[in-house]
Amino acid sequence: MQDGQTISFRKRSLRALIAVSVALALPACNGGTVDEHTLKRDAEKVGSLATEGALLANDLSKGSTTKPFAQVHAKELAAAAAEFAAGLAKRPTSPGIEPEVRTLANLAGKVFRELERLRARPTDRSVAASLRKLLRDDAHAADRLAK
Repeated sequence: MQDGQTISFRKRSLRALIAVSVALALPACNGGTVDEHTLKRDAEKVGSLATEGALLANDLSKGSTTKPFAQVHAKELAAAAAEFAAGLAKRPTSPGIEPEVRTLANLAGKVFRELERLRARPTDRSVAASLRKLLRDDAHAADRLAK
């Protein structure tokens, strides 16, 4: 039963990490002008969401996580990505960084759509494998925007 306890602990720990990540992510989208510092911070958070999604997709592609866990996890990550996409698309932006902010908004929307596909198809290993690569690429793109 040790293995079952280890998996259960891992899932509880991961859920707690997600809850904290989402809690930290949402206040950034509440308003105010997007300046360079905000852009960097939000890009890091979008990158983290994409990275977590890639890890989930990796587990799904190997059949090493459960369908209910994957659906809940992907839904929470997708909700956070959607908040970033909506917030960044409509918030005022400091002069000179508008293109980067809009690029990040579009990237967050892309991460949202990919996570929604993962949530909708948690038992399709080939979909998970393709989304793993896309989400990794998204994380790298967000990292570039954070610099």
